[in-house]
Amino acid sequence: MEIIIQDTLNLYKEMLNLPEGERIEFFSSELLKPFNTMFEIMHMPKTPEAMGCIQLSGRDSKMVEMLEKLEKADAWNNAKRTMEAAAARFEEACIPVPEKVVVGIFLGNPECLAMVEGYTGMGSIPGYIQIVIDPNEKNLPKLNACIVHEFHHNVLFHNVKWNFMTDVTVGKYVAIEGLAESFAASMFGEEYVGPWVTGIQGADLETSRRIISKSLNVKGFMEVRKYIYGKHPMMPETQDFGMPFCGGYAVGYHVIQAYLRKTGISIEKATIIDGDEIMRASGYFEN
Repeated sequence: MEIIIQDTLNLYKEMLNLPEGERIEFFSSELLKPFNTMFEIMHMPKTPEAMGCIQLSGRDSKMVEMLEKLEKADAWNNAKRTMEAAAARFEEACIPVPEKVVVGIFLGNPECLAMVEGYTGMGSIPGYIQIVIDPNEKNLPKLNACIVHEFHHNVLFHNVKWNFMTDVTVGKYVAIEGLAESFAASMFGEEYVGPWVTGIQGADLETSRRIISKSLNVKGFMEVRKYIYGKHPMMPETQDFGMPFCGGYAVGYHVIQAYLRKTGISIEKATIIDGDEIMRASGYFEN
């Protein structure tokens, strides 16, 4: 597998030397150039706002500070080593991986990312991974775990043969997120699990488990996503839905952990097992 770590460090530095009025065009044409196909597939606008990235005007000192933190952490070289190690695990397990993956690390909007410790990622289109981060002492150590979470999505969607928008069920989507986070935990340890799992515990986790247990067969992305993201500020339809924020992510992680313990199967091999089957076999919803 060819791994390309985009040099967003120097591209951001180049952009910061431009007049503010020229930055949007540079961001779209240069920083996002390797992801053009991904944006076309997702019908997503190529703007910082759509990605949850920091505004390109009026925040120069903040962007410089972010870049310095990422550079000090050797984020780009670590991303390459992390991707190589993750790919090797799937190749050793004879699980097909994409021929090429490009990884981009982008500067996040602190306000947009406040609910997830300042970082998130996107990896549902095989061949493309985007990480959006407002780097800090809490999330920098988890950056590589986030990268492999998104790489797991790349591998899973490289192998599945169903239409995500129409065919995905709550059970399948819960499994997708749980498998990805479990893969990250298997590589780096449970202490690096993301806030989309660790932030939902006790009564909130039980509420999430109960709601999902009754809805595993609900189908279609626009409906299913409510069960995954829960009470999300960008999704008004979830405000009175009753699902805690990121409840589906947390349930997914615990379902997969239960499934792995019960079956003894490796996380790599579990990647290509149907998510609905994993829900049934895990035993997580039985009591």
